[in-house]
Amino acid sequence: MNYEKIEKNILEFLRDYLIASGAKGFVLGLSGGLDSAVVATLCAKIAPTHALLMPTRLSNKANLADALRLAKTLGLNHKIIDISNILESFCAANELSPRQKLRYGNLCARVRMCLLYDYSSEHALLVVGTSNKSERLLGYGTIFGDMACALNPIGELFKSEIFEFADFLGVDKAIINKAPSADLWENQSDESELGYSYKELDGALDFILKGLGNSRISKGEILSGRIPSGEIPSAEILEFCKKRMKNNAFKLNTPAIAKVPRN
Repeated sequence: MNYEKIEKNILEFLRDYLIASGAKGFVLGLSGGLDSAVVATLCAKIAPTHALLMPTRLSNKANLADALRLAKTLGLNHKIIDISNILESFCAANELSPRQKLRYGNLCARVRMCLLYDYSSEHALLVVGTSNKSERLLGYGTIFGDMACALNPIGELFKSEIFEFADFLGVDKAIINKAPSADLWENQSDESELGYSYKELDGALDFILKGLGNSRISKGEILSGRIPSGEIPSAEILEFCKKRMKNNAFKLNTPAIAKVPRN
C-alpha cells in the first residue's frame, strides 16, 4: 500500500473535519497500544492533541509507560486518570465481578469514553476514535465505548495494515512489536481471545469483502492469479468471520428510529 498517500489523505480528513466542526483540537484515549499510537501521531500533526491515559489496577504497567513516553514524544497535553475507583463503584452498584470478563470489559470501555466526552466538552475538542477495520467488521469493540467517537481516521485500515502504517510513521518499535491487547484484564490478548491471528483474520475479511466468501474457488481462478493459492482462507475462519460480521453489524449502524404518521 502507498502509505505516503494514505497519510496525506488522513491528514486532510482530520484537518477538514476539525475546521468544519469549529473545535480547538483533538482528544483520544492513549493506551500504549498500536492503534491509539498511530492515531495520536496523525492528530498531533494537525492540531493541539490531548490524551487521557486511563489505567485500572489490572492494567499492564508497561502499556502505561509506553503511552506516557509517546505522549511526551509527541508533545501531547496528557493526563493520567486511574479509573479503578469508578469501576469499583459501578461494579458494586451492579453486582458485577471483574471475573465476568465481557461485562467488566464493556464497563471499562464505556467509563473511559464517558471521561473522554466530558473532557472534550470542557476543552472544546473532538473525540477521535481508534478502532481499526478488523475490529469494526468483527464487532471486536464496545458499542458506546471504545467504538464511540466524533471521527475515526483509521477505520478503513485492517489491523495488519496498521502495523505497516505505524512503521512508516515512525512509531516506537516497542509499541509496534507488542502483542495486540485491549488490556481490559490481566494477560488479555486479542488474538488469543479471537482464536486467530490478525493476519489470518484480515485475509479472511478481505476475501469476504471481495465477494469470494460464499464462492467455490476454481483451479482456473488460482492459475489466473486472481486468487493466489496461498491466500485462500479456510472454511472455518471464513465461517467465523461471517458469523461475527452478521451478529455485530448493529454496532456500525446508528440507532433505529421509529417512523410515525403525521396525519
